[in-house]
Amino acid sequence: MDELYKRLRESEFNRRLEVSRNFVRILIEHKNFVPQDEKHRVEVAERAALKLRELIAKQEKDKEYKENIRRRANIASKENYHSQLLALQEKFISAQELEPQKRGYQLEKIFPDLMKISGIPVEQSFRITGEQIDGAIKHDGHYYLIELKWTKDKVGQADIGNFCFKVDGKMDSRGLFLSMAGFTDGVIEALPKGKSLKILLLDGVHLANVIFGHYTFQELLEHAVSQASLKANLYCRHNINS
Repeated sequence: MDELYKRLRESEFNRRLEVSRNFVRILIEHKNFVPQDEKHRVEVAERAALKLRELIAKQEKDKEYKENIRRRANIASKENYHSQLLALQEKFISAQELEPQKRGYQLEKIFPDLMKISGIPVEQSFRITGEQIDGAIKHDGHYYLIELKWTKDKVGQADIGNFCFKVDGKMDSRGLFLSMAGFTDGVIEALPKGKSLKILLLDGVHLANVIFGHYTFQELLEHAVSQASLKANLYCRHNINS
């Protein structure tokens, strides 16, 4: 045994762990300890093996208990998310019947509520000198300033330019422009691709897909970020799973 552990200490960590676990397994499964010398005390080995079995049984029981708690918490969390999403769907459908200005006000309530049930930290709208910010979210260590538009007409170059100016003036911030009506023809292609732009563009179809459960907002944001980072596409497709 001394020689075995001497070699074991010189081995790589994962190998030491594997051998140690196998040794423990063999030890606790062993039933009959036979003394190799008259000085060997078999009852000590038997008591040690019994104690080891008890410890491992307790660890397995504790692990199973924690996994059950985690599993129940995940189920409850999903059920709670879907129930809140159903309530948000009703608000979203009702908002579509409102006049444009009231729709915009309703969007400023729906979006923060969606972030809250999605587990995304969100800041309400705020005003600073000369600027109105529709809010902000934090995802993967980055702050995203939010611009929300639910107007009759599509958003054009001027609105996007103004939003870019807001984002550029903040340290390490990114921007998320949500235009429910979408964007004017050619405006996305006309945006310069490069390091100067730090915004993502989403439309009403993106938001509806999240609200009606086709994917989560985290999944949408991860996809949008990957498309912008890898392909310089500031506007991602609606079917993010294809």
